Formats: sequence, structure tokens, C-alpha cells
Amino acid sequence: MLVNTQYEDADHSFNATTRDQERRGFSNASTFTTKLYLRIPRPNKFGYFIGFGSQVLRKTQDSAPCEKFHHPRIEGYIEEAEEDWWYNKLCDEELEVMDIRTLNGFVPAAAVWIEYCGKEIHDKGGYIDQEIPAWDKWTGPAGWSKEPWAFWKERFEWISTVTALDRQTRKIATKPVEQMTSIERGEDGII
Repeated sequence: MLVNTQYEDADHSFNATTRDQERRGFSNASTFTTKLYLRIPRPNKFGYFIGFGSQVLRKTQDSAPCEKFHHPRIEGYIEEAEEDWWYNKLCDEELEVMDIRTLNGFVPAAAVWIEYCGKEIHDKGGYIDQEIPAWDKWTGPAGWSKEPWAFWKERFEWISTVTALDRQTRKIATKPVEQMTSIERGEDGII
């Protein structure tokens, strides 16, 4: 099933030759999971599927290691590299995983969760199954609520303006904003 850790290395430098394929695979896995989730009658024991959506949305919107410039984890991990070339290689590999361009892979996957399950995500409240601690951008309370929804919408708007991202990623980021606005007005969110 869809697990974010399956995607963590997709944008790593050692996957440069398969990066686009890895990104499409992650987006396709999100699409499959959302469509499967929508076909299951409510209530059901598979409500945790939407938890996968929360992980994708939160990783995409709440995590911004690219906005930090000092990384103690990197220093701790590679400080023992004796040769400069080895230090630089390890540092480059670690920084590439934190590059803002990793959003080129995450945004399409997050957008499908809004496309297919946006209304349910908006209306949902309380505990998120399999919730993991918030990343560095979201500082509000844990769980489903209108606050992270508004934050995610704001982040999609921001992503749509980031020129370091692929043009297609920026275009994709505009659709969830439209859908979220529609849902907030009480509409079904289908654009």
C-alpha cells in the first residue's frame, strides 16, 4: 500500500536516471489509493486509507527543509569524512534530498488527494490515523481541522509561484487551490 517512506529516495541523486518514473509511480499510487478509498462504503474499517492522504499532504505542505540553511543532521552525519571531495559528495547527496525540486514529485500526489477526497478531508475532524509529528512548517495543533486545511491551501498557492519548480508542477498546484475554495463555499469541489 502507499507509504511515504517508499518515496523518500525517489528524488535522491542515485535515482537521477529513474526520477521521473519514480515520481509518476508515487502519483499513480496516490491516485489508486484515493479511488479505492472512495469505492469503499462508509463507515468501514479502511478509514485509515485517508491517513495515507494526510501523510502525502503533510509531507508536501508541512515539510520545507529547503528553507533551512544549516543542517545539524548533515554535519553530524558527514563530519567524519576526512577528504574534502568525500565530504562534498556526501553533503551534495543529502542536500539534493532536501531540494525544493522534490516538490515536483510530491505536489501531483498531494493534488490527487484534494481532487478525489477534498470534501471529506475538509469536513473531517479529530485524530489522524497514523499521524506523525508535524514537520517544520506547520506549528498548529495535530489532527484534522480547518486550520491545516487553510495552511495547505496557502502552501499550494505558494507552490504555484515557485519558479524553481517545473512549470507543470506549478500548474498542478493551482487546481487544488480552486477545488479547496469551491469546497469552502459549500460546493462539492469538483472542478
